[in-house]
Amino acid sequence: MVDTEKRVQKTNSAVFLGLEDQNGGLRADLKLRGEGIVVAVIDSGIAPGHPSLQDTRERIPERCQSDWAEASWLGIFLCSAVRRNPPLDVLFEPPADFHGTCEAGHGFETTDCNSKLVGARYYIDGFLSRNELDPGEFISPRDADGHGTHIATTIAGNEVAADLFGVRVGRISGIAPSARIAAYKACWLKPGEVRASCNTSDLVRAIDDAVADGVDIINYSVGNLEAGLDAPDDLALLNALEAGVLSVVAAGNEGPESATIGSPAGAPWVLTVAASTQTGNRFDEAITIVEPERLAGRIEMKEANFTPQLRDRESLDGELRLVDDGQDFLADGLAGSIRDACEPLNDASELQGHIALLQRGGCTFDVKLARVADAGAIAAVVYSDTGEPIVMRGTPDSVNIPAVMISTADGQILVDELLSDTVVRVELAKGVFLTRSDSGKVLGDFSSRGPSLPEPDFLKPDITAPGVEIFAGHSPDVANGLEGEVYQYLSGTSMSAPEAAGVAALLKEAHPTWTPAQLKSALTTSAQGGVLAEDGVTPAGPFDTGAGHIDPNSAIDPGLVFDATFLEHAAYLCGYNPSPYPAADCAILSAAGYSVHARDVNVASIGISQLVSGDVVTRRVTNVGPPSTYTAAVEDPLGLDLTVSPTSLSLDTGQTAEFNVSFQRQNAPLDTWSFGRITWSDDTRNITSAVAARPVSLRAPRELSFRSSSGGTTIPVAFGYSGAYQAQVHGLRAALTDFCRDQNDVSVPCEISDDPTNTFSFRMEDGVNAHLIDVPPDQLYARFALLDQYTDGNDDLDLYVFYCPDNQCSQIAQSGTFTSEEEVNLISPQPGVYAVLVHGFETDEVTGGAGAQYTLFAWSFGLNDVVGNASVIFPTIVSDGDRGGVDVAWGPLLPATRYLGGISHNTPSGLYGLTLLRIDSP
Repeated sequence: MVDTEKRVQKTNSAVFLGLEDQNGGLRADLKLRGEGIVVAVIDSGIAPGHPSLQDTRERIPERCQSDWAEASWLGIFLCSAVRRNPPLDVLFEPPADFHGTCEAGHGFETTDCNSKLVGARYYIDGFLSRNELDPGEFISPRDADGHGTHIATTIAGNEVAADLFGVRVGRISGIAPSARIAAYKACWLKPGEVRASCNTSDLVRAIDDAVADGVDIINYSVGNLEAGLDAPDDLALLNALEAGVLSVVAAGNEGPESATIGSPAGAPWVLTVAASTQTGNRFDEAITIVEPERLAGRIEMKEANFTPQLRDRESLDGELRLVDDGQDFLADGLAGSIRDACEPLNDASELQGHIALLQRGGCTFDVKLARVADAGAIAAVVYSDTGEPIVMRGTPDSVNIPAVMISTADGQILVDELLSDTVVRVELAKGVFLTRSDSGKVLGDFSSRGPSLPEPDFLKPDITAPGVEIFAGHSPDVANGLEGEVYQYLSGTSMSAPEAAGVAALLKEAHPTWTPAQLKSALTTSAQGGVLAEDGVTPAGPFDTGAGHIDPNSAIDPGLVFDATFLEHAAYLCGYNPSPYPAADCAILSAAGYSVHARDVNVASIGISQLVSGDVVTRRVTNVGPPSTYTAAVEDPLGLDLTVSPTSLSLDTGQTAEFNVSFQRQNAPLDTWSFGRITWSDDTRNITSAVAARPVSLRAPRELSFRSSSGGTTIPVAFGYSGAYQAQVHGLRAALTDFCRDQNDVSVPCEISDDPTNTFSFRMEDGVNAHLIDVPPDQLYARFALLDQYTDGNDDLDLYVFYCPDNQCSQIAQSGTFTSEEEVNLISPQPGVYAVLVHGFETDEVTGGAGAQYTLFAWSFGLNDVVGNASVIFPTIVSDGDRGGVDVAWGPLLPATRYLGGISHNTPSGLYGLTLLRIDSP
């Protein structure tokens, strides 16, 4: 018998996505590989010299690159000579239109860039202004995390032979292996952290530089749960769209809870990607149960990252011994376990020369592992108390024995065996794997869900792509992990985004003139259904996967595309208060017919979070295929009737046409989302738009602003029910501004010093001022605000609000833009004292030193708050589908005073909605 080595076989995303199909596969059939496309990875940096990012390749015969060359003695013999000193082939030439640079720094030279890794920059000023840096970090583009390298190689890694813990996995590649990578490091490790953090100022500089450098696509696996789309990085990514650059963004990892998509993932100008599984095998590290024979086999484990590594020693074979510290309660009185080794051990002598089995929880891993090591254990197996195993983290060199973690279920089986006096022997060794077979198109439980927090009328996510256990590059120089590994498995929407970015690179190669919106449209309208929720049984919905699962081979020839322009997105942002754009620019957009409503932006999906019968949405499509006639088919949302007009579109290549979609509510429940789809088809193509609609009792503006001491307006209200209606005035209340006084007890602007550390904490000194504000009972609304025009320079002041019942303060809200335009709003606030803290994050100078002057504004108005300075006229009976107005008048108001109030909208069921009125009396 010939004893040959066998390779581990792994899941291949390119195969799963159909890219290697001989009939229609983008790579195998159409020969697309991303040639000439530059993808920016804005993340934690890049590993220099990574084998997946080389621009040359050893000239080795194809036969000697196959499994045969390493799995048979003949292949090994014949190919060994070829591999000794093979000549090098140049794989790539420098991209013609890329003008980036390669910045040197700690552990990174300009020569680390090549014609594959064509650019590398780093941005750290914003991070250092707020955080300490991990000592293992590199102040350079070099990756100390591994996250950025994984993303880059997922997108565009060369085809290479890859190892995992010393075991050959096989040949792997990125989705677009001929695309180029430009790395922009804007995310950095805090001390002891394993995942980098990113500051917006650094990210914005990276985005702007990437666009100026000439990249084609940006991968942005960064975000948070902010409920707005006007943050600096949101706007920078919008500017990228205007420059012709598609941004592919991770949906987030806050699932499975709903409404967990924030910024910038909620923006319509980016492609937002959820994460799901792919079909195939994946491989978990495992320990081997040697005895008893009936349990013999492998169980999944994860090795600690701060203990002596198994790869550095021979395999460990020993009996398991169960830990017992005799204490069900911890020293602080909290519940513990006798198996957690958080207290002195009763059975310390029993562990000598054996492998300890203990439970997670109760104390740090440093403490519990040191305790069993001191008792003489040769290794430790920790079983989880929360389900699946994790990588244990602690203080490097604090423990002198290897340690691994197994699942709760596997741990309990071993505990039961030991309690029944069964001898259990295990073997711990590196490079031992447990093969798991995964089914594709199952949503990751972590994947963030819609509706979008910033704007539910933008249906998010856009699509889903493989993002569970993705095998790609790693940095061998990780600061707080297992060093030396060049490849790794990772899961997250950070992994699915680069899968989609790689596909976008293939499409961009085929269609270099397509706009970012056209690329996004092609990927969404061609997406396929059949995705299951995380339970593997329930069909996933549009708030889980958007349009569905990415289908690259269909996206190459979409037929029709929805091309949303920069001006449409800018007009939407003009509806923000305050808008990030000047009022004059917004007035020009309005006069040109651009809408501030999200549902009017020409994206492929249709979302209406406040639907009233009779609503009509207009969309515009462009034919990027051959001349054809497309016919519409509608799958109505439950309880709604959709009508498309016209139902047929005959378009030449390049021709554009509009169609309308009208909505009528039949028996759809109010305040509940319903989902449908509209599909345009010719003989060969299907272009599908997802539809999400939530019928409501009424729809009215959230806030209206005016500047006059007396006046009036009509509030447009659309009604989704039939019955009685009442509008009621609350306020108007003048702002409280009298928070600072001079020595003569005269009200003056407040002054705040600059905080040189740029670090906020609850204090009343060193760049933080505190203002105590009493909010009366039965208030409907409260607002605390700073206004840029009331500061004395180019200052960045932030606002933090704490609720302080019984003098116990806890933070409830904050506002921290890059200016001093800050606002916190509270609906139905609790009565009592609020501490409103102003932080001098960055200030100009005032008399006497660095600092700023400011005015704090505070308003609140009650549920039954009739001041007498405003009145309302309204219809008392309404019908479903009515569109009418509520007439409001105000004045006379005090001069030079800012007022806030509201008009409540009341149905037979009670208070339903509120329109805020902000009146600035000159």
